[in-house]
Amino acid sequence: LALMLIGAISFYWEANNPKNTTTEATSDVTSSSSGKSLDAKAADAAQWARNIHKRRRSAAHAPAAQAKAAPPSASVVAAPPSPREGVAPPHTPLAPAGAKATGDDDSSYVPSVISGYDLLYGLAGDVEKKLMPRCKFEEAEAGYLAGCTTDNCLRFASLEQAKEACLAIGDGCGGVIQDMSGQFETRSGSTVQASASGEKAFRRVCKFTVVPPPPAYAPPPGMDLDDLGTKVSGRPTVYVSVASYRDSRCTGTINSIFERAQYPDRVFVGVVQQNSPGSGDSECVQVPTPCSAMSSQTLCRFAKQIRVHMVQAEESLGPTFGRHRADRLYRGETYAMQVDAHSTLLKNWDSEAISQHNKTNNHYAVMTNYPSDVTAVDSTGTAKWDSTPMMCASHFEGEMLRFDSNPEQRVPSRLHGSPVLQPFWGAGASFARGHRIVRVPYDCCLSMMFTGEEIGMATRMWTHGYDLYTFHHSVIYHQYGPGPGGKRPPMFWENGFKHQKDADKSVRRLKHVMGFAQPPGTYEDKDIEKYSLGTKADRPIEKYWRLFGINFKTKRVQDNCPIVTSFQVHDKLTMHLRPNGKGIDYEKVRPDLFHASY
Repeated sequence: LALMLIGAISFYWEANNPKNTTTEATSDVTSSSSGKSLDAKAADAAQWARNIHKRRRSAAHAPAAQAKAAPPSASVVAAPPSPREGVAPPHTPLAPAGAKATGDDDSSYVPSVISGYDLLYGLAGDVEKKLMPRCKFEEAEAGYLAGCTTDNCLRFASLEQAKEACLAIGDGCGGVIQDMSGQFETRSGSTVQASASGEKAFRRVCKFTVVPPPPAYAPPPGMDLDDLGTKVSGRPTVYVSVASYRDSRCTGTINSIFERAQYPDRVFVGVVQQNSPGSGDSECVQVPTPCSAMSSQTLCRFAKQIRVHMVQAEESLGPTFGRHRADRLYRGETYAMQVDAHSTLLKNWDSEAISQHNKTNNHYAVMTNYPSDVTAVDSTGTAKWDSTPMMCASHFEGEMLRFDSNPEQRVPSRLHGSPVLQPFWGAGASFARGHRIVRVPYDCCLSMMFTGEEIGMATRMWTHGYDLYTFHHSVIYHQYGPGPGGKRPPMFWENGFKHQKDADKSVRRLKHVMGFAQPPGTYEDKDIEKYSLGTKADRPIEKYWRLFGINFKTKRVQDNCPIVTSFQVHDKLTMHLRPNGKGIDYEKVRPDLFHASY
């Protein structure tokens, strides 16, 4: 028994603490612009750049929290851990002393999974500092760097001033040049080019701590995935994934998840935080007062039920990047829910969602929609009306099908509380059995994809045997308006200049996955079999296209709203639900059931 215990602890340790790697990265954006006037506007911009860099440098050199602070006493922890059945091991330290990224010092080490407990009780150290890029300038080379960093190139009397401004600009600055007059300019390009006028170039080179994805959950060998699940105090567990990109509303979302759950001790949250270190982005897992001083705060009470994966926003590759990593924070819970980082929940949402799922009588039901606005729920979490958005409208945008805003209506009483079958899936609200994540995880390699994410997941889930429903009534609400201070958070598109070709390759990858063969070499084929369509004999992808009138060749799609909102889709398909509740039997469904032509 002792040997088994030691082996289990060792396995858990290694799985949650893979080594980081470091990479060198430089900007490579060039421009033909090369203005060299020093005017008031450029001087103001230079001062702004210096001020920004001072703040970032101050943050980088602030004293770090001790990596191995003493754990809080039992009196500090508000609620003792509840008895758990088959859940992850209890809290353990993050990493052995001296763990570090390859080729760098200890300050760069960031685990791929950080416990919310470690973050809130000061055991994780200064993670933001560890994630900050470490930049330097190479020795002078003969030549110049193309492209100004602003409308007019910023000019400085000293090299140190120019370097400081370049560091403050960040990825948009590839280095500094010295012209024949002896003055220095910040430039966007990073490739040294030959100069006939004798210029000198100082390239900016940065080293990043690249945090690998969390280890994916592996069910016990031989387990029937339909039986996958864990319990806390006899109740089925719920995993909630939240992918946040520089979103100041993330903390409120996590608080809402725990505060409005009927049984919060069975809820586990996985957060992928994509912030820009040193920029002042809000932390997802934070509290107004330190937990050591006020352990009754919501996140302090449930800190051990929060798993956090932190990466630099500059390394983010779009929504699928964050959601793929959030799927990998799943640890075998019975149910899995996905929400945006600017959401709020219905009171008793956990019991409501499980109850609705049970009323489908379909083990493979996935409840999803574009959530109602937060104005539809009051401050106590009580819904102001009992309607639900349905997903039925769509149109082609370029090469991909995009889902549109959809009608919201009440479900008739004749359905006895059941969610309503529909053809599409939305990323902002999804609730299913946890085995959905194991069978149909988010694709690892759809960089910079926005349009296409949802039709890709919808078709993969459908061909794996899952059926898509809207909620009977909303349990997830979305903040569509601005956040605090009337501002919207930044979007991942700000990284687009570094990944201009990735979006096109991702579209071709997804089209290949969905059955439209693409020429080899034109798309990323990494692990493509793992993220492929399902192979259910009764669910060939051609039947999905035919049933719902989708034609990728002509870029046309039928209006599915009349057959969804009249409940024809629900009535005509659920009559073929298998007696064992394992999905609808599409062998009994004609492809032209709803559309004579498409």
